[in-house]
Amino acid sequence: MGKGLCIEPSGVHVAFCAGTGVLVFLDLISHLLLRSYYKHYVDPKDVPESMHQLKDDFVFLFYVSMLSMDSEIGLNICEALDKVNRKLGETNFKLAVRISKRWDGFRGEIWDEKFVQDNLSQYANKIKKVWISGPPGMNETLDKSLEKLGPKLGLKSHMIDAM
Repeated sequence: MGKGLCIEPSGVHVAFCAGTGVLVFLDLISHLLLRSYYKHYVDPKDVPESMHQLKDDFVFLFYVSMLSMDSEIGLNICEALDKVNRKLGETNFKLAVRISKRWDGFRGEIWDEKFVQDNLSQYANKIKKVWISGPPGMNETLDKSLEKLGPKLGLKSHMIDAM
């Protein structure tokens, strides 16, 4: 329902998600997985038109935070895409997973302004869309960080959606 993700056919797209926020992006992950399959294993004349919706320079950076591995949602399909793409040499997907409650007590990097700058600076002026889909505290921190870093990253406010 609604306007959807408003995905551009090319460029870099970024999502920061936690918990059930991952669900919003599983259709895109599935599409990218099928696209890799068709691109490498099916005769081009037999590839469905829907597999041409995204251009070869489309990139999806997916930052996922989970409380624990017991609460993971959809991680298996994300890891499958990551594995398939590495095998096939595809560069249209990057997965970064943060587990908050690990067995060793390590909480992982905090997604703050420094994290955003360190991870997105290399994509400055190539980012078309950023989504934030998590708990209110995470959404607020990332939204403020992206607003502050927007000029350096080439982001305008309409390119950022906090869900």
